[in-house]
Amino acid sequence: MQLLITHNTKILTLLLTAILFLQSCKNTEQDTADQPETVVAAVLTLQPGEAVIEQTFPASLQGKDNIELRPQISGYIDKIYVDEGAFVKAGQALFRINASVYREQKNTALAALAMAKSQLATAQLELDKYKVLSENKVVADFQYQKAKTSYENAKAAVQQQQTLVASADVNLGFATVKAPVSGYIGRIPHRTGALVSPADVQPLTTLSQVSEIYAYFSLPENEILKINATRPGATLLEKLKTFRDITLLLADGTPYNQLGKIDMMDGQFDPTTGSVTLRASFPNPESLLRTGNTGRIVLKTTQANVYQIPLLATYEVQDKLFVGLLNKENKMERVALQGYTKSGDFYIVKTGFKPGDRIIANELSAIPENAIITEKAVK
Repeated sequence: MQLLITHNTKILTLLLTAILFLQSCKNTEQDTADQPETVVAAVLTLQPGEAVIEQTFPASLQGKDNIELRPQISGYIDKIYVDEGAFVKAGQALFRINASVYREQKNTALAALAMAKSQLATAQLELDKYKVLSENKVVADFQYQKAKTSYENAKAAVQQQQTLVASADVNLGFATVKAPVSGYIGRIPHRTGALVSPADVQPLTTLSQVSEIYAYFSLPENEILKINATRPGATLLEKLKTFRDITLLLADGTPYNQLGKIDMMDGQFDPTTGSVTLRASFPNPESLLRTGNTGRIVLKTTQANVYQIPLLATYEVQDKLFVGLLNKENKMERVALQGYTKSGDFYIVKTGFKPGDRIIANELSAIPENAIITEKAVK
């Protein structure tokens, strides 16, 4: 009996020892988990200053004048004087349309005019004769008035035929299609021998004057409201014109070698996009730009007392941008950026920080919340 009690006591002792050991390990693990992780990271100290904010907007380019040339008369194309893509001067002949029908119409009108003039001359003789006879009381005044009416009718007939001759001249003039302005010829869908008319869907060609290029781009409503609140000027267009030396980025990303200016704002916002169209004009002395080119407009705004946050120092989560802000104990906390504007490789913010604040310079996504940061130099 004594041996059984002794054996049970040993077993209980071993069990208690094991439980105490496991509890001790658990407490040790809990203490370790409660301690914040230490991470070595680059740190950036923020100071307010002046920054140039660059915003880019897609733009479509058009020449100053883009004219669809259409025939004013119907007929077959007799001759095409230019080729596609050629530069032409104002007044230069481009197409000739067969005008034999209109030439015959003019000949008919000229013949009718000659007849009307002959009838007018006869009416003049009758009028002069009856005028003398009436004055000498040889015939009644009625005969004179009748001759006078015949003369006026003959005179009106001459004027009518002169109008028909002038109309025929106009139609003959339309037979030669000339360039209304200087510019570059577009595609020519109709060739020699094609029948054309004013009702055609396709024009004879398109003429683009590109000595000046218009870049059309859109600004969202919130940007327009911001410009209206911050820039000088009596009207919104005047405030938009305060943007000086506007840059145009070409399709390959290189800046165009001429600077532009805003000179037009559309009269209404697009209800589907909530934006309004603006126009910036650029000189095009080398004719490098053509209608149909694309690019990006760069608007520059200088702001004072702002903070520049590098893109590499941010971390995006659910459409929000965060930075890692350090407290006095070098513990990091993720803080969301408020009211930021993207400009080049930086986000520009006015609020949310104070001079001397420190943030993680890069690789924020790899650093856990509340980590203790050991600072290293920024490369």
